[in-house]
Amino acid sequence: MKKTKSIMRKIGSATVKTGVIVGGTIVENYQKIDPDVIRHILHVPLLSYSLFVSRHEKIDPGKPDGHPPLIFVHGLGGNRGNFLLMSWYLRLLGRKRSYKIHFDSGQSVQDMTAALARFIRDVRKATGAGQVEIVAHSLGGLVARLAIHKYRLAHHVKTLITLGSPHHGTYSARYANTEITREIRPNSKLIKELEKQPWPKGVRGVTFWSKSDLLVLPPESAAVDGTAQVEVTPFTHYSYLIDPKSWAAVGRALENG
Repeated sequence: MKKTKSIMRKIGSATVKTGVIVGGTIVENYQKIDPDVIRHILHVPLLSYSLFVSRHEKIDPGKPDGHPPLIFVHGLGGNRGNFLLMSWYLRLLGRKRSYKIHFDSGQSVQDMTAALARFIRDVRKATGAGQVEIVAHSLGGLVARLAIHKYRLAHHVKTLITLGSPHHGTYSARYANTEITREIRPNSKLIKELEKQPWPKGVRGVTFWSKSDLLVLPPESAAVDGTAQVEVTPFTHYSYLIDPKSWAAVGRALENG
């Protein structure tokens, strides 16, 4: 019996020592991870609210609120629900006519561009508004610029605000090999086409960018000449959607117009 107890004590002691070593290793390795990486990872689950929003909505004309209708454009892998919280916040500021487009899975950038052009047309037709304002996240900013240029919509868009959009391409797109990620790599055909085009004349532009955005590399790729460039470090790529400070900044950008 004494021998058995002795063996059990040794096993218990070894287990504790192993736990301490493993735990210390985990903590040590965790501390070696860039804080911005950790924040990006932690922010992803917070976007789960987007999953409970229907993919499509009827365009309700709504009552005029003294502002142009506001259109939200989501980014790659997102959906119209991404802007749910921001749209609620801006509604409190008087922006009661807002519309969120949804791009179907599998659509190319050109497909999205055509869909957005139709959506802008439909919103203007339903509301009777001559102009709209656009807030776009990530890839949505590129799609909005292309739609304005390709379909000559500059006189129908008063303001375009982009949030972490890789206007000059992003090196993080090298970690995936899809049609869309190839198009948003630096020096791709799409990026070169955008860089040849100056910011749409007559469209007030505001481009938000952050040094902590790990999906837009280099971060300055999200800033464009001819726009008001707003640095919002330490925002992550997802802070634009979930952080109240982002909603407030977008609200100020719209009002400053």
